[in-house]
Amino acid sequence: MSSESAAASTVTRKKSRRRYWRRAETPRSWWPWGLMPVAGLALLFLFGALFTAPRIEAEVREQVASRLDGAGITATEVASDGQGVNVRAEALSQETIYVQALAKSTQCDTWAGQLTCPTTVNVVVDQVDAAPAVLPRRPHPFAAARSENAVTLTGEVPNLAEHDRILGVAGQHFETVTDELTISNEMATDNDARAADVSLALVNNLDSGQASWSGRTLSVKGTANAGAIAATREQFDAFGSGSLLGDFDVRAVHDGQSCNEGFSDILSNASVRFQTGSATIDAGNDELLEQLAELARNCPGNLRIEGHTDSRGDADMNQALSLARAAAVRDALARLGIDPDRVTATGFGATQPIADNATADGRARNRRIAIIIDETN
Repeated sequence: MSSESAAASTVTRKKSRRRYWRRAETPRSWWPWGLMPVAGLALLFLFGALFTAPRIEAEVREQVASRLDGAGITATEVASDGQGVNVRAEALSQETIYVQALAKSTQCDTWAGQLTCPTTVNVVVDQVDAAPAVLPRRPHPFAAARSENAVTLTGEVPNLAEHDRILGVAGQHFETVTDELTISNEMATDNDARAADVSLALVNNLDSGQASWSGRTLSVKGTANAGAIAATREQFDAFGSGSLLGDFDVRAVHDGQSCNEGFSDILSNASVRFQTGSATIDAGNDELLEQLAELARNCPGNLRIEGHTDSRGDADMNQALSLARAAAVRDALARLGIDPDRVTATGFGATQPIADNATADGRARNRRIAIIIDETN
């Protein structure tokens, strides 16, 4: 091959090259920027720990303590750890669950309104002795009834000591004491013991009758010597105000002479009227008969009712009529409460005139009823 041909061949075979550029990044450190979220959380935690958490804990403690105090529970210590609460309280051992439930239901103010704030509650109870039970008091009725120099006691007393005390007081006043009291073994009211003492003092002033305490009011009923009524009334009134006082019904007892004078005075001003020729008492005599019965209640012993007529008519018929009229008055007094066994009826006909039967006025005076104390029985 010639040299020219070789040179030409060399030129035509010339190679070309292409160049490619590759971008490479330089590595950088990650830690300053990667810690920023962690730092933010740490700041939030620190803010909450320093400012928010103490405020929440304080409010939880205050609200729990206030709720327990309002329920009468003495909390000696209330501690909080976040929304967890530890309570130390003075209570009965069986009240632990109650204290825990009460504390756990405490509500606090939040941005969403009133919400239950404790999440957990632990309770330690310092046991206290249970207060002694206060027994209820109730009224105890009491009555003392006198007959001659004997007294009968009925009603209730709270205990044996009070029972024996009352019997001792009764024995100081009366020869014979009949005990029909019941021991209740219950607390009495403040007025019961004093009412029993006053009742015994009142019946001691009576000739007969009863003083009674209902548990609310004191009452007395019976008869007494006229000179003792004022003192009896004073004792009665001294027991207390009007709300404690019931009926005071004590009537004066008269002796035989004063009773006879009283019957005479009543019947001299008005006479028991009968239908003509009959033993039937006329209507309109009710007031007069009540006056006679009232006096008879306060008189001792037995009574004799005497019937009298004028002289007109047959003597035997007058005798029978006078007896029938006396018996009619006796029956009327019995209906008004006078014991018929205390009363006898006698008829004298026209045998004991007190005026002249020759005149109408005299005959009217002779037709009469008389009542006197019967000292023959």
